[in-house]
Amino acid sequence: MTTSPPAIPAWTLHKDKYPQRHPVFCDIDGINYRAIYWVAGKILTVSTGKGGKSKQIGSTKPETLAKQLLGLLAKDGKAYPA
Repeated sequence: MTTSPPAIPAWTLHKDKYPQRHPVFCDIDGINYRAIYWVAGKILTVSTGKGGKSKQIGSTKPETLAKQLLGLLAKDGKAYPA
């Protein structure tokens, strides 16, 4: 009986093709929320287990923009508490 190797996410095997992921946290009404964000080209994407948002990066720092988008997701009920 052979067992299959554990499933490995594709982005871990081809890091040169996938943007680096970063954790982001924000506090809304005393509750700390968490998500992951990445930048691909000029687009920043924030993702939670319940949804995501993307926006073009302008003069705002990526982490600041990620916190803003996470705040919007949290207010819409699409983010998990940390």
